[in-house]
Amino acid sequence: MIDVASLGSIIDGAGALPHHELHGYIPEPAESHHLFGAAFLFIGVLLIVETLAGSVWHRNRLRTTLWPAAIMTLGAGMVVVTALEPNDRLIHFTIGIIMLAAGWFEYRHRMGEVSRRTADLLIVPALIAGALEIGVFHFHGSFNNSASVHVLLGVTTALMVFVRVYQSRLITSPPRHALMGVMVIALAFELMALSH
Repeated sequence: MIDVASLGSIIDGAGALPHHELHGYIPEPAESHHLFGAAFLFIGVLLIVETLAGSVWHRNRLRTTLWPAAIMTLGAGMVVVTALEPNDRLIHFTIGIIMLAAGWFEYRHRMGEVSRRTADLLIVPALIAGALEIGVFHFHGSFNNSASVHVLLGVTTALMVFVRVYQSRLITSPPRHALMGVMVIALAFELMALSH
């Protein structure tokens, strides 16, 4: 079992790295948000391409796993952000873990190891938790650019819950599948709108 207290000290210790000595290698917060936004834009477009390609897309195992692998990579990126960015460590760490877990279950579903319903038992609550983390806990009390965009990110993530459930009711529907891609693209543009 993971000792939460020691995990917190590891995160705090990693955050104590000399940021000024690594400057140039570590992106500033706005640059990180824009980088994650660009990655989400790529993923969203990929989901739409996957929809348009249909079953041909899934003839190749690598293509089938691109979506969950990308989510897991971004989750790992959030954990790295936790170690390097001194602000909101717990929020970034939690979102990273949520993304890693959701990506893993999506991967297992796409490989035929678990049913869509089983995958949704984790993915839907993960999206809800992500919406709360981003939209509520990341909000710092004033509606400046950053806070407004974080609230919008939380609302978009909450809408993704309904899109995932809607999509799961008819998995073979291309428009429903493409809708998730559109939501991911919306998230990408919101991330790129962050200026802090």
